Amino acid sequence: MTKFLAVGGGMRSESLSSAILRHAAELAHHCRARAQVLTVRELALPMFDPDVVTRDDPAVRRLLEAVEVAETLLIATPIYGGTPSGAVKNLLDTLHLGKRDLVGPLHGKRVTVAAVGGGALASSYSFQRGATGTLEIAAKNLGAWVDPHHVEFSELQFDPDGSLGDVLARNDLLTRIHALLGASRRMAV
Repeated sequence: MTKFLAVGGGMRSESLSSAILRHAAELAHHCRARAQVLTVRELALPMFDPDVVTRDDPAVRRLLEAVEVAETLLIATPIYGGTPSGAVKNLLDTLHLGKRDLVGPLHGKRVTVAAVGGGALASSYSFQRGATGTLEIAAKNLGAWVDPHHVEFSELQFDPDGSLGDVLARNDLLTRIHALLGASRRMAV
C-alpha cells in the first residue's frame, strides 16, 4: 500500500489550502493508499534557524518522520503576494534538517504541488504559477521528482463549508492523485 502524505496548508482554522490536503488524502485513501495529513497549523514548527532548530524538536521530528515514511506527497500552500505562505516556506526550509549524506529528504519521492488563491487574485492563475513554481523548485532541491502538472485552485471553487464543490477542480485533483500514486507504484516494481 502506497504511503501518501499531504503536507503544508495554511495557518487559518478554515484554510482552503488545508482543505485541499484533506480532500487529497481522502482521494488517495479511495485509491488504496495509506494517507496522512500534516498542516503547518497543527505542526507549529519553530522558525527555521539552522543554528538553533534541530531534529530533536518534537514538531521537527514529527515532520521528518512523516516525510521519511511517505512515498508520495502533495505539498499545498495558500498564495500570498503571488508566492507560497511563509509557514509553508518555513516547512520546506525545515526539511533541510532531514538531509543525510548530501541526499535530500525527498530523494526518490513523487511530489505534486498545489496552491489556493483568493481575494483579488481569485481568477488570475498567472499569480498562482509563482507559488506552485516556488514549491516545485524547493521540492526538487530537496531531491523529489515533481509532477510537472501543478494543481491550482481559486477560492471560488470551494463551497461555503470548505468542500471542493467545483467538479472540474475536484476531477483535476483526482487526476493528479491518480498520476502521483501510479508513478510511485510503477517505480516500486
